[in-house]
Amino acid sequence: METVKPAKGTRLHTFFLRYLLFLSLGTILLVVLLIGLTMFALSTNIVLPANYAETQISSSRNRIASSSTVTADMIPDLVDYAVFSKEGKLLAGNLSEKDALKAWDAMKKEQTQGIAQFYSFIERENEICILRYYILPQYRSVIMRKYLPNPQLLDILLFIIGVISLVTGLAIHFGKNLKKKMFGLQEAIEKIQNQNLDFTINPSGIREVDEISNSLEQMREALNSSLKQQWESEQARREQISALAHDLKTPLTIIRGNAELLQDTDQDDIQKEYNNYILKNTIEIEKFTKELIDLSKMKNNISREKTSVKTDVFMTEVEHQMIALSLEKKLQVVVQKEMPPTLIWIDEEQFYRAMINVIANAVEHTPENGKVTLTVQSANDVIQFTVTDSGCGFSPKDLKEATKQFYRGDPSRNAGNHHGMGLYIAQSIVQSHGGTLLIDNDLSGGGGKVTITIPINLA
Repeated sequence: METVKPAKGTRLHTFFLRYLLFLSLGTILLVVLLIGLTMFALSTNIVLPANYAETQISSSRNRIASSSTVTADMIPDLVDYAVFSKEGKLLAGNLSEKDALKAWDAMKKEQTQGIAQFYSFIERENEICILRYYILPQYRSVIMRKYLPNPQLLDILLFIIGVISLVTGLAIHFGKNLKKKMFGLQEAIEKIQNQNLDFTINPSGIREVDEISNSLEQMREALNSSLKQQWESEQARREQISALAHDLKTPLTIIRGNAELLQDTDQDDIQKEYNNYILKNTIEIEKFTKELIDLSKMKNNISREKTSVKTDVFMTEVEHQMIALSLEKKLQVVVQKEMPPTLIWIDEEQFYRAMINVIANAVEHTPENGKVTLTVQSANDVIQFTVTDSGCGFSPKDLKEATKQFYRGDPSRNAGNHHGMGLYIAQSIVQSHGGTLLIDNDLSGGGGKVTITIPINLA
């Protein structure tokens, strides 16, 4: 598969500069729009100019100064007023007493400007009229003045909202665009994590991302080549083991047959002893050879069909074999069934082998006249097979390593006549059924406990 070459695409910093450029252009357009709206509002008198009140005061000054009485209709719009006597007594006006006193104090100090407001003083014959106004644009409509912030503040608020909206919109757009360009890279990493190395990475158009993609592509090819070599090596090793195991069967059969024939001949005690050694160890080698052949078949992942099997029929076969295995040591065999399902979905031959391997392991480590128990129970769409024995139990080391290949076990539990394959093969079969095999010690009896859990139905 060809290596993806880095495309001569956009630099990453150029991608982000585009974002800043669009943000700047958007901000400028927003400012122009707000200025245009403000000019339109001023030209149509929706908004009055900032000096509107000051202009109106100039045109009304003579009338206020010369009239016999100052009335509210003489006061220009957007202007508040207070009328004082020459001695400073408040006579009329719409200013509160507090604001009126501030206005009088400003007049005495000849201050025409306060903190935010402005004052205009009009001398009358025996009175002084003080007008208060603001240099701010205002709405002509009283309702708008009541419910809306002043136009100047409204422009600021609209600008802030517009900038936030612009930044958010551009961030979402460019974020999606960047995520889209990074998707191929993310997808490649996920496939490598899932050990799927059959893929190619399409160029993203961003140079730095494509450089990383190219490195990942090279790593993928290296991993693919390495795993292929490893698989081929492992496959060859399995085939060699399988071939050797099959080749051993013929000479072992001959040796065992001749040893059995020799038992029928006249032999002295020493010859019988040696002949028994040959026969016993030949049988052990045959067992070990069978385990190697079974292991090789499992490792080659031979496709086997699972079917619906009647639980009671399957358990009867297992129980018979369990009794047969226990005869030599005169063990008590107990089988407990707690509402097992009618059918289970298994590869019957393979799962039977797993069960027998676990039971044989329990029998092997149970002393004579001991007890082996098989409990079957189901709950929540799974079925459990629990095998317990009355032996000395698993050691801490056994609990960690008993399912490993060729593990012979702790000396305190090892009977010396197994090859460390039974539980390993059983676990492999159980895992192929989507289940688990757990090793523990029986707290009540002190012996070993192995629990197999599989789904009742995977169809």
